[in-house]
Amino acid sequence: MEHVSHFTYGWINPIMAFGFAFAGSILALMCMTQARRQDGTVKSARKRIRWIALAAFALGGTAIWMMHFTAMIGFKVIDSDIGYDPLKTFLSLVASIGAVFFGLLVAGTGRRNTVAKILMAGPITGIGVVIMHYSGMAAINVSGRISHEHSYFIASVVIAVVAATAALFCGMYLDGWRWQSGAAIIMAAAICSMHFTGMAGVRVQLANEGRNSVSGIDPIMLILPILGVATIGIIVLLFALMGTQPKMVTKREQFGIEVADEEVPPTSTGAIPVDKLRGPQPRPNRQGAPKPGRVRNRSERAQGHVPDQRTAPIQAPMGSHDGPLIVPDRPGAHGQRSFQQADLERTAEHFDITPRQTPRR
Repeated sequence: MEHVSHFTYGWINPIMAFGFAFAGSILALMCMTQARRQDGTVKSARKRIRWIALAAFALGGTAIWMMHFTAMIGFKVIDSDIGYDPLKTFLSLVASIGAVFFGLLVAGTGRRNTVAKILMAGPITGIGVVIMHYSGMAAINVSGRISHEHSYFIASVVIAVVAATAALFCGMYLDGWRWQSGAAIIMAAAICSMHFTGMAGVRVQLANEGRNSVSGIDPIMLILPILGVATIGIIVLLFALMGTQPKMVTKREQFGIEVADEEVPPTSTGAIPVDKLRGPQPRPNRQGAPKPGRVRNRSERAQGHVPDQRTAPIQAPMGSHDGPLIVPDRPGAHGQRSFQQADLERTAEHFDITPRQTPRR
């Protein structure tokens, strides 16, 4: 048995590996949040599957596979060169993404997310992660034979299954930056723990003929491809997530008011003729008599019935419009008269619409 080193370059590789695991985990959680927001239509079902595929790429490709090979760059065997088989390395990537995608698909499809589906998909995903790890180890060529101790192997399988189940649970139920960031840290720690637990059980038996050259790619040569693929993948995921940010809505849209295509008199205050609107509109005051502005308190009533600021008239007329009016910023205000339009500051919220006002409910 020969001595092996897992930290040839110190703590650089473990820190970089944890960074990849965290970035992939939080991107996967964000993608699963978008997948959960899709409704039950056929079009939305297709979008959900696409988001699940992106989450599988983030978790299986970035958080697991890239973490694994970033950490493996620091793996050295005394008195032996190391080479990586390109085909087996690529197959380990496919196995990682495929297993995570299948697990997320089982847990994330259907009309509702249930704990039973997560408990079924967790072991599937965890076994896929184990297959990825040990197929990646099988891609390593040394001047001898690599073996694994059974106790560490079993421990790594348990950690992988628990970590995968926790990841699926977080992806199905957690929302918000705080929860997702905390969950991503836990997931990254679990993924790294599974990797280094499995690596602790690695044993190497060198050949008797001494140090020989080995086939495969030098580990140092993997740095640039890994960084390139990671950068491209993270950028693609970020652009996909940026496209889902909610747009800014106006106050008219917030109150469900839609302006018709017909010409509307220009106004700087936001008051809109009722006959130019579609959507919910307040009912007119049926009491008939106009009411003065509200009095805010007794002291103001004693001083001369100072009206509420919301019904204070504007003293800078610029134009008028005859007809029913509605003000989006003041639900319940409704009148029939010529309103005075003022040249106000952009922050002003006052309108001359005092003749009628529906009582508060």
